[in-house]
Amino acid sequence: MKQIILSIIAIAAFTLNLTAQETISEIKLSNSSPDVILNSDTVNQQKTQDTAIVRIGKKDVRVIDHDGGTEILWGRNKHHEVDPNKFKGHWEGIEFGFNAFDKPDYSMYNASDKDFMSLNQGKSLEIDFNFYELNIGLCKNYIGLVSGMGLSFNNYRFENSYTLQKGQFMTEPVSLNPDNLSKTKLAITYLNVPLLLEFQVPVNHNEGRLFVNAGIIGGVKIGSHTKVKYGDKKDKDRSGFNLNAFKYEATARIGYKDICLFANYSLTPLFQSGKGPELTPFTIGISFLN
Repeated sequence: MKQIILSIIAIAAFTLNLTAQETISEIKLSNSSPDVILNSDTVNQQKTQDTAIVRIGKKDVRVIDHDGGTEILWGRNKHHEVDPNKFKGHWEGIEFGFNAFDKPDYSMYNASDKDFMSLNQGKSLEIDFNFYELNIGLCKNYIGLVSGMGLSFNNYRFENSYTLQKGQFMTEPVSLNPDNLSKTKLAITYLNVPLLLEFQVPVNHNEGRLFVNAGIIGGVKIGSHTKVKYGDKKDKDRSGFNLNAFKYEATARIGYKDICLFANYSLTPLFQSGKGPELTPFTIGISFLN
């Protein structure tokens, strides 16, 4: 049973190796405690304890075989060596947030269509996968610049029974039949690159660090669509809707160890000038950092 689990985890280690940036470890083989190194991800099988350890990036997966069965434990990689004098910023990880619009202006539309992009706040969500991080220390290991890359998936769930269509001159609202309408939304995907200045303060004898960073996130739109759902029937439109191809947003973040709260405020409108309602997106959320 344990060998099957080890095989599956070894394959997973290969596939997840794209995000591992650690230096390739030394390979050691012995009859009592053989180590098999998969680049920076390690499978460590200890026959005396009947335990196997798979190291994926900065995490350990332990497979323990005992009389009660097979147990799988997931946790931080204690063998991951971190230079204490090297600045380590906070960007890489996964984020969840709520989207909203600031100062919406529908003055270029008929009064009957006012607020056609009004949002259902509880279901207008953003999910970010920040998969690459670059750090530049400026003052010891407490102050530095943080950059990287990430993917942002934004959902704007409409509260009213409208969808969008790309007209000849501008984006136009389309009224929908509210009967049996279960979902209508706009979804946008961005590739993001941040530039952040971060300050860190040791807490509790350097057990963890309180950090604050702020800066700019630039994004390029790589996909968008509307989605209308009636019961089991779904309809998607990928017409582009005169959305701005690029976005720039100010961001501020505060956190401790591997968790932080963030707020992003767009410095560019959602739509091209004169081709859609004047909407300024902003997002408030939480990050779980790698």
